Amino acid sequence: MKRPPLSTLTIPVTLLVVFLIGWYVGLPAAKQDAESESGSIWTCSMHPQIRQPNPGLCPICAMALIPLGEEGGAGGGLREISVNAEASALMDLRVSPVLRQSAAAHVDLFGKIAYDERNVTTTTSRMGGRLDRFYIDYTGTEVREGNHIAEIYSPELFVAQQDLIKAVAGVERARGDGTAAAVDTQQRLLRSARERLRLLQFSEEEINAIEKRDEPNETVTISAKQEGVVTKRYVVEGTYVKTGDPLFAVAGLNSVWLNLEAYESDLQWLKFAQDVAFKVEAIPGETFHGRIAYIDPELDPLRRVVKVRVNVPNEKRLLKPGMFARATVDAKVSADRRVIDPGLAGKWISPMHPEIMSDEPGKCSICGMDLVPAEELGFIARADEGAHGEPLLVPATAVLRTGNRAVVYVRVNAVPDPKFEGREIGIGPRVSDYFVVDSGLTEGELVVTRGAFKLDSELQIRARPSMMNRNAGLVEEPAVEAESALLGQWSSVPRALGGLARAAEAGDAAGAKETMAAMEKTIEAISVESLAPITAERWKEFSARILNALASALSKDPSLAFDIVRRSIEEAGQFLGLPYQPVMVDVASSEQIAELRVALDAYFPFVAALAADDLAAAIKQRGLLEPALVTLEIETKELATAEDIAALRAALKPLTEALTAKVRQGGLDQVGNAYVAHCPMAFKGEGADWLSPGKDIANPYFGASMLNCGEISDTLSSDATPASAIDSGGKQNPDHTDHPH
Repeated sequence: MKRPPLSTLTIPVTLLVVFLIGWYVGLPAAKQDAESESGSIWTCSMHPQIRQPNPGLCPICAMALIPLGEEGGAGGGLREISVNAEASALMDLRVSPVLRQSAAAHVDLFGKIAYDERNVTTTTSRMGGRLDRFYIDYTGTEVREGNHIAEIYSPELFVAQQDLIKAVAGVERARGDGTAAAVDTQQRLLRSARERLRLLQFSEEEINAIEKRDEPNETVTISAKQEGVVTKRYVVEGTYVKTGDPLFAVAGLNSVWLNLEAYESDLQWLKFAQDVAFKVEAIPGETFHGRIAYIDPELDPLRRVVKVRVNVPNEKRLLKPGMFARATVDAKVSADRRVIDPGLAGKWISPMHPEIMSDEPGKCSICGMDLVPAEELGFIARADEGAHGEPLLVPATAVLRTGNRAVVYVRVNAVPDPKFEGREIGIGPRVSDYFVVDSGLTEGELVVTRGAFKLDSELQIRARPSMMNRNAGLVEEPAVEAESALLGQWSSVPRALGGLARAAEAGDAAGAKETMAAMEKTIEAISVESLAPITAERWKEFSARILNALASALSKDPSLAFDIVRRSIEEAGQFLGLPYQPVMVDVASSEQIAELRVALDAYFPFVAALAADDLAAAIKQRGLLEPALVTLEIETKELATAEDIAALRAALKPLTEALTAKVRQGGLDQVGNAYVAHCPMAFKGEGADWLSPGKDIANPYFGASMLNCGEISDTLSSDATPASAIDSGGKQNPDHTDHPH
């Protein structure tokens, strides 16, 4: 019997493996459906904020409670996928933890030793004449200070020597038989002759030697003023030169430059004054060090590299220009991209010459500029807490990248039947085998480093958000049609976006960062406990996208930051039915804000007393509340005449409406925490609001009988909102909207 070809056997086996994976992946979902009926938490399909450990009736609408499992469970995500142990093994899934440690980048560079241009000098002719003798025979000659370089014949110099010799003789004659006036005249002529030679760059010793002669020399010897190597000859013997003509160039070798080339991706790890280690083939086994002194601000458009210059000490003269060098830079970087260098702790560095360092403030011995602390150049001694702490790192093999997006799969529960969640994250630069995480992950979470694409493919098959299509299966919602519990907590976000727009228009980078930090706190503080499961799933997805956008925008200029954040908020608004247009808020006077705060400080305890069914405490607090309401010109007659708790609750409704209107007129985002809570059952189903200092529900209209009935319907003010988000001018803005809903 003939054996079938291997290729014909491969297809059925592959199909069988795919079938088994799909079957195993589907098992946990079926298992979850079978177990949902035994759920220990019961909720209301109309009021998902109701959570009870036992079955019964909803305290709001009296509908029968259902197990939370039948609603799909709150807190899940659109990208979650369950895989049983057998399927996980078949898919060969591997996980690794997210780490918090210093990002150790190793950069390899290649370059060449060159002369230190600061030590290159050109010797010029001090006078016109004929070069009778030139002692520098060839380029590369080593010279020392004081060595004879050339002999030059110059009529100008001959006359200058002659004048000096005559002036010396004239002074001697005047002292012998002349008057004091004659002596003074001859001394002035002597000083003039000496000054003429000094201007021709003769030293005091050379001038004194000429004074002692009887006759001037026809030629004068020129000496080297610097030690080094002759890099260029401009003349030969017999050449006639003019004053200022170059004769030769000398380069000192006590220091050299190392010219390197770095790729764009390497620049993030290179900083001024950073240590560079390198080796040269001519001196095996020895490692040299220098410090980065210059990073070219312009990229080579053809080769896509940037020139980097390193200042290197060379006292032993081992390094010679033209030598090739292999350099390495090891950079440990903190969370805010500062280089961690314990050796620079407490050091002061020259901003022009990084090789000049000191343990205390002072001036650069080369250029005279003030030394600056190493911290100002982007260095820290160690990774502390906060911004200078160690960055969060995720294995590079865990990241699925497409365009500007990065997706990882996180294991959200333990074996034997693990569940995985796809998550978009914000990433920074790649460091060795890791990416720096800007947002979306926390230390210790387990990410899939092998098999992540298989999980993502499963989500693609199910038409759910994945790496390739982040909005798969999602449908845009009509404007302002979001669930009321989410809508109420969201309202401060468009106002913060308006503050960011104002900061972008003014180019206020500090104000933009402050506003984005406050917006991040607002997004993170939105509670999903009272949301329907499907809304909670969507919010989990889009809130993560907003937080990623905020993390990315923090390092951008205000205009670009606003555009990044605006797009993410607009996307969330479109798919959740939330308002997303920026809302500009006007500011009230400090006196008005103070009056509102006094009223709220008295109002909140009054509401708490009603929620506690404490009549005595409510009446006592009413006495403190009434004067504050009068100051705000709010009617208090119904409140003042109430004698029992029912009457006080009846007075609370109009009082709350009036106080809420006052806050919206001039106190939005300026009076601390103030949330509008709504009870749909109050006053026989008519419904009523009350103000709360937090998001917890404590119903003042029903007290203990229906204490948790209600939900947050609006956010008037949050401590997370920065002052920069408010118009500091206090002028009416034509685009102002009192309430985004």
